[in-house]
Amino acid sequence: MDEFCLCVEGISKSYRGKKAVDGLSFHLARGEVLGLIGTNGAGKSTAISMIATLAKPDEGQILFHKEDICKNPRLLRKKLGYVPQDIALYESLNGVDNLKFFGRAGGIFGSFLKERMKSAAEMVGLTREILKKRVSEYSGGMKRRLNIAVALLGEPELLILDEPTVGVDLASRNMILRAVRELAEKKTAVIYVGHSMDEIEKICDSICVLDGGHTICNTSLKNALFSGERKLTLEQFYSGLFEE
Repeated sequence: MDEFCLCVEGISKSYRGKKAVDGLSFHLARGEVLGLIGTNGAGKSTAISMIATLAKPDEGQILFHKEDICKNPRLLRKKLGYVPQDIALYESLNGVDNLKFFGRAGGIFGSFLKERMKSAAEMVGLTREILKKRVSEYSGGMKRRLNIAVALLGEPELLILDEPTVGVDLASRNMILRAVRELAEKKTAVIYVGHSMDEIEKICDSICVLDGGHTICNTSLKNALFSGERKLTLEQFYSGLFEE
């Protein structure tokens, strides 16, 4: 893998005197997919908001290509694709107009915007016929795919996917997972937040497990799944972390 493009170093964040994230650290290389795992309330959303420059850490620093994004968030924002849990689309518009709107909002215009729209739509399996329909007519899976396509318009170096397969059909799930691996092969760094151990095991190179704001595991997937001569599933490994 290439050298680290993102270095998260000891970041913490408190709300009303309670630490939501406490000393999180990990490094992410270009072309690497990191699975961020934890129960609800573990600190995943807070961690993601800090990495996406939506919140500032109380302690620690986040470096993107060795530059501190807490001091200059724009360094990352123009290279970041962020897909939140909630669908962020205009349902009264069709797919094409959504892509045009968000592309122009991101400073992409003309023939280059057309190229990026075509490429992003193909990456997540959205056809012309689908893109001509209003988003209000889309299935949940199609909306998720379009949401990801919007995030890919700017050719991000770092892509954050926050539970992108929640409520989607099997075909859309498989398409999304396949797209993640294709992006990694093109040297995009990906942070994949999810609860499905099966998905994480299929597409991730490394994992970071949070519990109560604390990091309880940060390792490569290979190291996690191989214990001596015995191969574990990720679900078995994850469950073992919480056994007394």
